[in-house]
Amino acid sequence: MYTDLILVYLHALIFVPYTIQQDGARFMPVFDTSTINLTVIQGRTAYLNCTVDYRGEYKVAWLNPENKVLTNVEKRIIDDTRVALPRNSLNDWTLYIREIQHYDEGVYSCSINTDPVQTKKVYLKVLVPARIIDRGTSHDMEEEEGKTVQLICNATGIPTPTVQWFRHIPKTSYEKATKEAVVEPGEILLIHNISRYCGGTYECIAFNGVDKADSHQIEVEVIFRPEIELPNRRFSQYLYKETILQCIVRANPIQFLEWQRNGIPIENSMKYRVALNDDYYEIYTKILDLNIHSIQKEDYGNYTCVASNSLGKDKETMLLYEAVELTKPPPSTTKLIPTTKRNKDFPSYEVFENKKRPEKQKNGQSTRGNYRPRSFESIPSCRTHFILFYSAKVLCVIIVLKSCLNVKNFI
Repeated sequence: MYTDLILVYLHALIFVPYTIQQDGARFMPVFDTSTINLTVIQGRTAYLNCTVDYRGEYKVAWLNPENKVLTNVEKRIIDDTRVALPRNSLNDWTLYIREIQHYDEGVYSCSINTDPVQTKKVYLKVLVPARIIDRGTSHDMEEEEGKTVQLICNATGIPTPTVQWFRHIPKTSYEKATKEAVVEPGEILLIHNISRYCGGTYECIAFNGVDKADSHQIEVEVIFRPEIELPNRRFSQYLYKETILQCIVRANPIQFLEWQRNGIPIENSMKYRVALNDDYYEIYTKILDLNIHSIQKEDYGNYTCVASNSLGKDKETMLLYEAVELTKPPPSTTKLIPTTKRNKDFPSYEVFENKKRPEKQKNGQSTRGNYRPRSFESIPSCRTHFILFYSAKVLCVIIVLKSCLNVKNFI
């Protein structure tokens, strides 16, 4: 009994759909005609879905946006090998388009030749990632200081990308390398009156929200004429000593740089050593050192630092002169020797002019003659003379007044 049921089920599963498909007059194909909007990123594969049930002997065809037939039933009509109709099942008529391009965009039609003809439309939209085109885009350049520089970043994409500019700040001995945004977004960057501090690497980044952003770097080299700075215009050194003269040069490029003495270039020798060093704190800056060994009389004089490039020339002169050791003034012959304190706040002093201090007295008498030292306290001060003078004057006035009173009483 169960075997009969299984045979009936298999017969219905296998032969009934086949019978329906063969009898096109009795059954119409089941076809979904709803519209599909499909968005694909350029370069990927587009899958245009189309499903037909109970097709029977009817034919299915795909048409491109120009109404050209791409496939007829299972055959590909056009030569474009990117187009395929793999058919993974009986009712599957999905169209594959590999490596989709922007020109593939449009309305595709999946049609079946019923009466009337049934059509399913697929609106294909292709997004193009942002790309920077080499043609029309600026590349590495060299410009003179003070000029106006124009940088162009020719970007394309769908939708239209936004271009943002950045400037790379190089690493120094006290700062890390950084990247800072420059002005507002745009394909053209104008730098007016460019200076040496505006040079470096500029980067434009184009992005439209589709896939990854694209970027392009431009190296801007700012050139300018030499500028020389001397830390000291006058420098002294002792005979037979060693000294170093320094010359700070700012230029780009530095094509010629040297020390001169009386118009003659100074070269490395037993007497001189010339060394060129980088300034790690400032760009486009060099330090030219002149080391002079065992200075002689004839080495004193003017030394000139000279630098030049295609834009100009600069020079500065430094004077090297002999250092003179300063002599100390002769010591004073007057000695102030503290003696016994007369009060707790101020000591008294004795003055000895061009004489030795007398030896200690015995029994109140000096051991050397009758020399009596004078103390400051034994010398009347100006204040004492002033008081005595005015006291005598006041006394005279009193005596005169008293005499006048006696004469008046007598009369």
